[in-house]
Amino acid sequence: MSSQPPMTRKRKNPVWEYLGHNAGILIGLLAMCAVIIVYQPNFLNSKNLLNIMRSISMTGILGFGMTMCIIINGIDLSQGSVIGLSSCFCAWVITNAGAPFWLAILLSLCIGALCGFINGALLANTPMPPFIVTLAMMLIARGGCYVITRGNMINVDSSFGFLGNGYLFGVIPNPVIILLVLFVIMSLLLGKSKFGRNVYAIGGNIEAARFSGINIRNATWIIYTISGTLAGICGVISCSRITTGQPTTGNAMEFDAVAACYLGGISYLGGEGRQGSTLIGAIVLGVLANGMSMLQIPWYVQNITKGLIILLAVFFDVMRRNRAARKI
Repeated sequence: MSSQPPMTRKRKNPVWEYLGHNAGILIGLLAMCAVIIVYQPNFLNSKNLLNIMRSISMTGILGFGMTMCIIINGIDLSQGSVIGLSSCFCAWVITNAGAPFWLAILLSLCIGALCGFINGALLANTPMPPFIVTLAMMLIARGGCYVITRGNMINVDSSFGFLGNGYLFGVIPNPVIILLVLFVIMSLLLGKSKFGRNVYAIGGNIEAARFSGINIRNATWIIYTISGTLAGICGVISCSRITTGQPTTGNAMEFDAVAACYLGGISYLGGEGRQGSTLIGAIVLGVLANGMSMLQIPWYVQNITKGLIILLAVFFDVMRRNRAARKI
């Protein structure tokens, strides 16, 4: 009597799984590129493609933090202002305090982390909603930009531009390298760690997560601290890129991060989302902005387009959830 070996479940190829999960947005991205190429063949120029990747680097980095906030039914409206605060502080430390670059970068990241830490502390220990807490931090941080700069620009030595304007091996822009490194780290944190599983559990059903022993306060604290730190990284990149600290730096960039998340298929009700999808959403926004600029479409039309993207993404998510509920 021979016994048959138990059937083993074949593991899916992660690349094919990723492509299958994001098939819709990838098809849309390819279609958009095809339309732009018809009218602007120079779109495929290597220099232009690198410019697109450089331009979406900060949106992608911000989107990684916003993804986790949205998954737990939150939001971080302070990201853009924290970028400005970190950028202005970095410029002030270098120019006015005469600190070395490495120390200015470290202190600026601490400023971003502190803003996120305060957001997380308030949300973890009070019943205030994320919208109000992060809106207040947005105003406080933006005011801090004007306090540091006194309403003026702070110029930085041009040698500091290596981070925002330099290239790795003379080919890949440094901000793109930072984006890819953070993408790997954040993807592993959210998709392969116990902390990431807790994040999805909190967003899926917060009461069930609480009864299962998940420390919701600590998770909220960590998530918003990460979001603030990522905004601080973007602030340093921005300061390096333009070699000045400006009080308007990062204005409204949090909305680009939100658009990238929703465009990538993250549910507004939480409990769902992947960093890879957010990255594709950021690339779509970058290609869209670049294509509209090449076609000489006014900037305010681009803002209208971003607003429509958020509206349509949430609309389709609501429709999808309603259909799923009716089937149950």
